[in-house]
Order: sequence, then structure tokens, then C-alpha cells
Amino acid sequence: MFTWIISSKAKILSIDNWTFTIENTFWRNMEIWESIAHDWACMTIEKADKEKYSFFAMKESLKKTNFWEKKPWDYFNVEESLRLWDKMGWHFVTGHVDTTWKVEKIDFISDGSLILYINFDKLYKNNIIDKWSITINWVSLTIVDNWDDFLSVSLIPLTQEITNLWELKVWDAVNLEFDMLGKYVQKITKN
Repeated sequence: MFTWIISSKAKILSIDNWTFTIENTFWRNMEIWESIAHDWACMTIEKADKEKYSFFAMKESLKKTNFWEKKPWDYFNVEESLRLWDKMGWHFVTGHVDTTWKVEKIDFISDGSLILYINFDKLYKNNIIDKWSITINWVSLTIVDNWDDFLSVSLIPLTQEITNLWELKVWDAVNLEFDMLGKYVQKITKN
């Protein structure tokens, strides 16, 4: 379980046969078997030291995430898994990516904010609620609007500064996870 409060953004140092080596921005020794979320995908640490750590992305991870688009010197939004004493956010998510969609359009607003328009498969329409949360590349955002096949979210300047969302371009893939409580309600009402 994660809080969706991003710890930092971390640079990809190398990718070798889908083993990603990432700069260690947690300022402590990482341990093998730890779970760290990368753009909202929970990955298991295989090697680590004070400067860097590595994880392997298997075919299932590549199929469900935007990792196949990543290259060295790109950034991941990262967070450590939740501990019992940590502060909780109100958006309940697990770190398991539901789907990957594409950025359709980006609008820069004069107040310094920007609006991302994300194209989506209509299969997920019932998971999208105006003014509710969605997680995009590990960042919990409020849905501004949604239409038949795309939604919009707005990013304040601070979100642009501390996450990798400012690097997005039109047609980039993003990892999405929908609110867990909403998914439970949807499953209960179906049954």
C-alpha cells in the first residue's frame, strides 16, 4: 500500500535487458526485496547501494506500464511503500497499474498551471468520475472533466516542479490506477 505522496523523482541511470538501474534519492541504504513504486508501478528491488538500485521489469510489467517507452536519463516519480506510522492521503490505491493511456493534448495556462488531456479506452468509463481522483504516473490528481474518450487533469506549478509530468509530450504513454474504493463499489453494484 502507498500514500500517493511522491517522495521524489529519480533518474534512470541505465536499462539493460529490462533491468532498470535508478539513482537512489531516498538518502539511505536500500534493501533487496523492498517495494518501491515507479510511476505508480510497484517494483521489487534486486540490487542496491547508497547511490543506486536496480529492478527487473518482466513482460507483464512492460505490457501494463509505460516502461517500454523509458530510456536512460528519463525520470520516474518514486515512493517507498507505506509503513504503519506514515501519514495517509485520502486516495486509496495499491501501486498496481490498471492500464496505460496516451496524452492527447497539453494546454499551458497563463496562471502557470497546465492541463493534460488523456485519451482512454471506453472500457474504463465507469471508473472516471468528475472531481474525483485518478493516479497518473504515481501522481494523485483530480479529474477536471471527462468526455466519451478522454479526460482532463490540471497540474499546479508545484506538481510540475517535483514530478516527471512536466516532461510529458503529446502521445506519451502514462500509467493509470483508478481509486480502489470506486472499483469496489463498481464490483459490488455489478453483482
